[in-house]
Amino acid sequence: MPTTVMDKVLMLESQCGNFNRSYIANLTLLLKNSRVNLEFYLLKSLISGVTMDIEFMISMKNSKKYQKIFQYTLDMCNLLAQRRNNMFKRWFATFFEAGNFKKYCPVEPNLYYLRNYNYDTLFIPKFLYAGKYRVKFDMNQLRNNDRIKDFIVGCAFEIEIK
Repeated sequence: MPTTVMDKVLMLESQCGNFNRSYIANLTLLLKNSRVNLEFYLLKSLISGVTMDIEFMISMKNSKKYQKIFQYTLDMCNLLAQRRNNMFKRWFATFFEAGNFKKYCPVEPNLYYLRNYNYDTLFIPKFLYAGKYRVKFDMNQLRNNDRIKDFIVGCAFEIEIK
């Protein structure tokens, strides 16, 4: 999938206040000058079966409404274990340089952080042309033979690609 770096990515709004307090404590997200600082304490191990549901929406012209353009469900442990490099693996690889996230599963309880992460350097697929977008994700842990899904954290970001 061809990718390119756009001229500028602006973070207009972000929120990560929705999280399961039996999995995460003290989640803090700070955005300033195209930099992200994130810190949280993971209380329970994340094991095989961690999924991330990502939804991309584009702003409708002359409206405050967004229309879904695509969504993915990623198996995070499988994604991290893959040797194949895709768009999502490339995105997550950039987080490792600015934080202390685990590169494989299980992810044990610990303080995790992302410090001074420059989101303006993210590779943006060519099919995401200039405009305003909302990107939402929910992370879940499947357990008991995939019959029960524990919500872990949900975040939403409004960005503008120029």
